[in-house]
Amino acid sequence: MKKVTLLLVMLAFMANVSIAQNKERVNAFNYNKNAQSYIETAEQFNVQKRTDKAAKEMANAKIMLQRAKTSIDLAAAHDETKNDAKTWHYYGVIYLKIATYPEFNDVDPEALEKCADAFKKLGELDQTYFKQNEFEIMSYINSITTNYFNQGGAAYEAGDYVKAINCYRKAYETMAIAGQKDNEALVVAAQIAVMANEYDMAIELCNILLNDSYESPQVYQYMAIAQGAKENNDAMIQYLQTGREKFPEDENLINEQINAFLKLKREAEIIDQIKNMANKNTDNSVYCFILGTIYGNSESTLHNIDSAMVYYNRAIEINPNDENAYINIGSMFIDKSAALYNAANELGFDAESQKKYDLMVAEAKSYDEQALPYVEKAYELVPNDDAIKQALRTLYVRLKMMDKAKELEGAAE
Repeated sequence: MKKVTLLLVMLAFMANVSIAQNKERVNAFNYNKNAQSYIETAEQFNVQKRTDKAAKEMANAKIMLQRAKTSIDLAAAHDETKNDAKTWHYYGVIYLKIATYPEFNDVDPEALEKCADAFKKLGELDQTYFKQNEFEIMSYINSITTNYFNQGGAAYEAGDYVKAINCYRKAYETMAIAGQKDNEALVVAAQIAVMANEYDMAIELCNILLNDSYESPQVYQYMAIAQGAKENNDAMIQYLQTGREKFPEDENLINEQINAFLKLKREAEIIDQIKNMANKNTDNSVYCFILGTIYGNSESTLHNIDSAMVYYNRAIEINPNDENAYINIGSMFIDKSAALYNAANELGFDAESQKKYDLMVAEAKSYDEQALPYVEKAYELVPNDDAIKQALRTLYVRLKMMDKAKELEGAAE
């Protein structure tokens, strides 16, 4: 008789524990329901511009949410209810409310992440329950994703790029709970990672996108930039070539490929592509400027002053105030002049050497004369640039234009 009585007492105790934990879940539900009522009333007061009343209602809602949180935390931690999908359903709803309203954020700063984890756990525990409540759960998942996007945008504006990247990645992971892939969120994250020089993170994000079979020119562009920054030049070129094969007309990829080959001093392999872009973009001086720079580079196998002038002049026709074109033309002729002066000064003093000296100095002077109008124009556009001012003064002295040199010195004072 005593054994039976003891067994009945134990069973009753266990039943009471189970009922107590279910009661905590019911309490959480009711507290949350009360909180929602206060929130709706507050919103009505706000519409009526009765902000003091609204604030009081939100304060009451916060008290209810704090109680709801306490109850659902107990239910989520107890063996009797922690493996029940309904517990995590309520948990997610309550924590989403804490995360969504600024008035409640301090109740738990990690509420949004806990909310997402709750719906993930729900799906892992009971897919049947998930599908039965899919419409409602998806609305919550979409809300979580929106919250992460908003937080990511705010973090980006504040300059906290790592936090922004993580928020967009969380948005992607939240949609994955429902078997969906918000690849656009990862594209944004990868873009920010490149901007923030977080190249390892950019590569990781782009690999996720490629593994998802997500095809966009940005993925190949960001991957190439990141690989190039890490000096993985073969990988950089490979991603650019693959991207160009899939998106042959994407100008960002074309520009990135141009930058890559110029960086590697392989301009001969890309020169025709740059010319095509110059011919297609007749209102954009940058491609003509690049061509002028390539042909004007004395260390390039493509060095040709006449070709450089053709493209620099085209750049100036498109943009007459492009000081960089004037500076580069001037520098190109000044460098030629300086090389001739240096070579002339190495000659001997015999008659033949003096004859060569005179010819070389005359040729150097002709290059200085060609440089002069371009350097003057550059100085006109950027009069506060000390390097340009010094180059112009040097030309005036070489060309024996001393009045101009003195005038320039006076302007400097």
